[in-house]
Amino acid sequence: MNFFFGIKTENIFSNLTIARFKNDGKNSEKHLLCKVAIKDSKWNLEILNDNVINEEFYSINEVLSDNENIFFLAQENEIEKFDKYKLKKLNTFTDTFPAYRSNLKISIRNGGFSSFQSEYPFDMVLKKGSILSPVSVLLNKNAKENIIFIKNIYEEPIQKKFNLFFVNIEKKKIVEKIELRTNYTNSINVNNELIKPEIYLITDKYLGAPLFVSIDNMHMSFEHTHPPHEYIMSNDKFKIISKLKREISEIIS
Repeated sequence: MNFFFGIKTENIFSNLTIARFKNDGKNSEKHLLCKVAIKDSKWNLEILNDNVINEEFYSINEVLSDNENIFFLAQENEIEKFDKYKLKKLNTFTDTFPAYRSNLKISIRNGGFSSFQSEYPFDMVLKKGSILSPVSVLLNKNAKENIIFIKNIYEEPIQKKFNLFFVNIEKKKIVEKIELRTNYTNSINVNNELIKPEIYLITDKYLGAPLFVSIDNMHMSFEHTHPPHEYIMSNDKFKIISKLKREISEIIS
C-alpha cells in the first residue's frame, strides 16, 4: 500500500495524477480515491468522488495537493476498516513490481514545471529512524534557488517536531540545524555554500522522503535521493554506510 502527497510553497504548487490500474494493465473502478488529514488529533478521511479524469486516472489539483493532505486508493469494504487513530495497511493494490507510480507535477507560478513520482511506501509509515543523504549530488550550486522537501508520514495523527542537520563529515561539525515536523511536507531553502561533497543531511527521530529541487530562470529540476548505499560499488557498502551513519549520529548527539 502506498500513500501519495503534494508540495506547496508561496511560489510552487503541485498536481497529482494517480493511475486506477496496475502494471498488468487491469483497471479497478472499485478502488476509490481517499484523502486523509489530521483534524482534532484524529485522522479524518474523505472520499473524493469528483476527482476522476476517466476510467484510468484520478487527478488532484493544487487546492488539495498541499503539505498536509495524503491520499491512497481503497475499496469500500476496506475503507470501513479505516482507523482514525492509526494508519493501517488496508490493501496491497499498489504493492507492485515494478513499483506502482503516481505522477507529482510541481510548477513555479508563471514559470516552468517538472514531474516525478510521490509514492510513500506504507512500511515507512510504521518506522522511526533517520534519513542520511549527500547534499551535492542532486542540487545545483549554480542555480538561483535550491530547495529540499522532506515529506514525513507517520502512522499516528500527530505533528511532532524533529530536526534536520547539515553536517560537514570532514570537519565533523554541524553546519546548520533546522526544525521539521511530522505528517507534513517540510521545505528547506539550501544556501548554495552548503552544496559540497562533504556536506550531508541527516534527521533525528523520524524518516521521510527527501526531494531535491533546483530553480534558475523560472525553470527547475526535480529529483529524489537514493539510499546512500546505492552510490557505493563494493560488497561491503552496507557496512560502510552503517559506519558513516554512526559517525554522523555522534556528531549531532
